[in-house]
Amino acid sequence: MKKPVFIIIFLLGLIITLSIVKAVAYNRLSTSGVFVGKVEEEINFYKTQNAILSEELLASSSLMNVAAKAVKLGFTSEKSSLMVLKTSQPLAVKR
Repeated sequence: MKKPVFIIIFLLGLIITLSIVKAVAYNRLSTSGVFVGKVEEEINFYKTQNAILSEELLASSSLMNVAAKAVKLGFTSEKSSLMVLKTSQPLAVKR
């Protein structure tokens, strides 16, 4: 008779213990979900800012912008023509 009583008490204790562990785990997950949401918002904000800055960098480093700044600073005259170098020989020789 002692074995069934011991098994029932053990199982009830196990159920209560697992219920408490489950409640603690859900509590931690619920608070971390808010934190994860805030972090995702910050990540999206920084991705947007990164895209804007990369576009500004590409625009400011474009050849047309550099040429316009060179003319403003007096490095070249505005009437100078563009020079294109074109090689007549192929770079790789076929055998």
